[in-house]
Amino acid sequence: MICTTLSGCAPDSLGFSDVPAISLESVAVLSDLEGKDSIIQVTINYQDGDGDIGLTNADTASPYNLGSPYAHNLPITYLVKNSADSFVELRKPNGDLYGNQHERIPVITPEGKYKSISGTLQANLPANPISLNPKTVKLEIKLIDRALNISNTVTTEELQLKH
Repeated sequence: MICTTLSGCAPDSLGFSDVPAISLESVAVLSDLEGKDSIIQVTINYQDGDGDIGLTNADTASPYNLGSPYAHNLPITYLVKNSADSFVELRKPNGDLYGNQHERIPVITPEGKYKSISGTLQANLPANPISLNPKTVKLEIKLIDRALNISNTVTTEELQLKH
């Protein structure tokens, strides 16, 4: 689930690039009633000079079609600590890469003449994706705008999970 807050301003007053930029604001791990970690809540700050962030439900044609790397505009990759103390991309039980946690931000482009935006996005992610019980994870996060500009990548600190 994605939650957003935004503010729109005159582009001359902000000087934001048309390529989105993100920074990590916070990460929290939420537990269920049994004390097991169930949700990783990630909050990022974003800014974009032309405000072209978000996709509608009707955005299903290329390049936003299912299977395309642009179908989801907030790709989040789980990295897990392996036996060599390195972080590698999470794999499914059959050995295939788990892939990105597929998050899709709705359109947040402001109305009016000035489109430059900044704000925060919050994503609630499973702490136990596809029941793999990862013990130590990091998350890599990017933001993709409608012009297919890809932001910088932010990475969370190590998260120790209880399953």
